[in-house]
Amino acid sequence: MKTDRISMDSSPSSTQLSQYLNDGYLIASDLIPVDDVLAVRNSLIKTFQDQTGEVTKGFSNQLLYSLMQKLFDHDIHQYKKVVGALWRKLDVNQLMHHPKVIQFLRKEFGWNDFFIPGGQVVLIMSHQLKIPGGYFGLAPHQDFPSVQGSLDGVVVWIPLVEVDEHNFPLEIIPGSHKNGILPFTQDASSSWVIRDDQYAESDFIQVKAKPGDVVFMSIFTLHRSSLIGDDNSYRLALSSRIDNAGEPTFIERGYPSAYMRSVHRDPMQAGFPTIDQIQNVFKL
Repeated sequence: MKTDRISMDSSPSSTQLSQYLNDGYLIASDLIPVDDVLAVRNSLIKTFQDQTGEVTKGFSNQLLYSLMQKLFDHDIHQYKKVVGALWRKLDVNQLMHHPKVIQFLRKEFGWNDFFIPGGQVVLIMSHQLKIPGGYFGLAPHQDFPSVQGSLDGVVVWIPLVEVDEHNFPLEIIPGSHKNGILPFTQDASSSWVIRDDQYAESDFIQVKAKPGDVVFMSIFTLHRSSLIGDDNSYRLALSSRIDNAGEPTFIERGYPSAYMRSVHRDPMQAGFPTIDQIQNVFKL
């Protein structure tokens, strides 16, 4: 099945937008300036340079992968801490909610007011960067149970590298968003994976996208990460959720979010910081 793209060279027609409502997703091609996307990728390179102590000239897709692999091979625990922190980088977060993304939702979806419910994440897929017992793609699922915000809420998925059938593409089932909350498994390992009797493998299509493209997807659309990718290839993408503050049930429910904010006040590292470390920060 051919994926549906909306080119930003011209405004999408009502037919194209209707197709989003019908299919539960769309690809807005070239929505974000590529330079803005590459700047964020370069920012991640700087983060991994700081971690590995490696100073290199220039920036490239392959350089980022090699730096990530270097940290992974040297100290997987440090690697896990770093990749878990990437979504909190300011420029990463700003790209997830780029003005072009908000403008698109205003103009084409008719939204006028927004909530960010939580769940921002930097998604990394690679055979060589697979964390034992950790994340390696997500099985078929819907995002609504982990958001529970506006019924027309969207997932915003932004690739930082070109994504095709060779590097773990996003896979979705068009039209699945109309079926409500699908039955999911209930066991000790998971309570969110959709039961396999609710879909057929042949229902999934691959979403191919490049830097500058933005995938908009309904929070009810059934989707997963492909586990198929070439060796020494990787997929790097950002994912966020946005709620429509004008959706009637969202207003009635007082703008809920399944994400809870908490603060861990106990020391995360014993004996840190020392008084010398603090005073060193404030030296002229």
